[in-house]
Amino acid sequence: MKIKYLILSVLFLIIGCGKEGLYKKDTISESYKLKARDHFTTGMFYQLDAQYDKALIEFYEALLYDSTSYAIFNRIAENHMALGRYESALRYLKKSLAINAHEAETYRFSADCHHRLKNDSLAIENLNKVLTLDPYDDNSRTLLILLYRKNNDQSGLAEQYEQMIRLFGFDEDWVIEASKIHLRNGQFDEALNLFTAYLEYDSTSAQIWFNAGAAYEVKNEIDTAIDYYYKAITLSPEFEHIAEQIYRLCRQQGDWDKIIRLFTPFLVHDFMVYRLTVADAYLQKEQFEEARNLLQPLLAKDPVPWKTYELLGRINMEENQLDLATNNFQTAINIEPKNPMVWIYLGFTLTDLDSLDAAEKNYRDALNYFPKNPFILSLHGISLSRLDRDQDALIPFKKAVELDPDNVNTLVSYAITLNRLNQYDEAIAVFEQTLSMDSTNITALTSLGMLYDQQKMYEKSDNLYNEALKIYPENDLLMNNYSYSLCERDIQLEYALSLAKKAIAAQPENGAYLDTIGWIYYKLGNYDLALEYIKKSLDDREESPVVIEHLGDVHLKLGYPDEAKIYWRRALQMDNDNEELKRKIESN
Repeated sequence: MKIKYLILSVLFLIIGCGKEGLYKKDTISESYKLKARDHFTTGMFYQLDAQYDKALIEFYEALLYDSTSYAIFNRIAENHMALGRYESALRYLKKSLAINAHEAETYRFSADCHHRLKNDSLAIENLNKVLTLDPYDDNSRTLLILLYRKNNDQSGLAEQYEQMIRLFGFDEDWVIEASKIHLRNGQFDEALNLFTAYLEYDSTSAQIWFNAGAAYEVKNEIDTAIDYYYKAITLSPEFEHIAEQIYRLCRQQGDWDKIIRLFTPFLVHDFMVYRLTVADAYLQKEQFEEARNLLQPLLAKDPVPWKTYELLGRINMEENQLDLATNNFQTAINIEPKNPMVWIYLGFTLTDLDSLDAAEKNYRDALNYFPKNPFILSLHGISLSRLDRDQDALIPFKKAVELDPDNVNTLVSYAITLNRLNQYDEAIAVFEQTLSMDSTNITALTSLGMLYDQQKMYEKSDNLYNEALKIYPENDLLMNNYSYSLCERDIQLEYALSLAKKAIAAQPENGAYLDTIGWIYYKLGNYDLALEYIKKSLDDREESPVVIEHLGDVHLKLGYPDEAKIYWRRALQMDNDNEELKRKIESN
């Protein structure tokens, strides 16, 4: 049976060559035609029996009688390929193409040779020619796709998938693969055209609706993206990841009503994502009872979803039920310790309870799970600083800045800690870095202004305050600090007074502001007003050696040196190393 099959195959090849394949009509004699055909047939038998060297001898003999047959050249090339001699095969294939440039087999063999010789670009070129002549050659198309992937030719890949769609009709996987490539290349309209065409063919594919929604999201057409995502979950409510996409987009828009409207119909399904997201939306709208009622059925689940306890804890936080919040957050962590936000919420709650040691331990424990989370590292640094462990706080702050050097809040907290440790140059550098990224950061502006003053960097101080007041012309802290700086230097006192008056108008009971304006009046020689304001500044604040010293200075100017010494001695008790105070006491 095998012999019979081989003979039939040979005869088919010979017939397939015909008068146009094996030889060119009227170019050789009839006897040469017969001899060429005999050698060709014998060669085919040898080839089919894997006797490639013998087959080659016969094909060479055939070539002696007919050098015009591309089929003979192809068979010679094919046997060289079988023997691993691909460069030799390519020489004969080139001769074959010179005779007939429209034979798919020749390009197929050429592509195989170039592929094996690792000439991918030439292999791809020949495979494309094969598919132009024979678009239904699956093997060639498969190899072409593999080579496109290997060489990361995304455009070539997309074209192949689209060709298959044109040839064989819509296939969901082909549409998805081609559209992914278009999206990666920023060809959003091309991807959407594919999705639209497929949905006209089959509008029941949740996956295609979802992918089209993703394309619209990338185009920043958010409302349309939500519409497509929503169509996907109406077809397949179990696709919770799609619901989460809708929730994320609505959350970014702050459109809690849309979440409630879209997801409430899905509450009949036993998919927790809808209940949890609607509960979260009600929480954001401060409709705590509605949120709590939605969560209650989830408490009967086994196991209870950890998100349930997180949401209950957040409701407790909003209602200032901090002990309940602590318990719920801790339960959520016990169920799922790998969610960073729950640790963060628990840390906030413990801080609000003034359980600073517990808050610090919470963040320290969280870092066992999230050692490279810059937000938790920053919060740990803040908690250590609140415990007056500033030196320890530098460690997590430094790590946080290394991981996320553009986080302004972390930089500010880090700089404040450096300042508390009297590392003024380092603090100034970090504050300056902060303002280079966010020139409007009010904490950095006020803190750096005071540091510049403290380090007598007055030109920088003046420039900073002037620019800051252009941004925040009504900021009372900036006005107070700048007016005090000018007063201390005895310059622009009238301007300083105008700033101080505005600051007092904003906070008339602020002790620091009262001292500032009193001290300005002192510098202006209005000692009665100076005494009034400075004395008032002590009414509702802890005594400050600076303010007490100011009182002594005012009493001296008013002609009461004995009272002045009393205040100076009080100030010296609080500031033993103040040499200027000692000089005043001794000289008066």
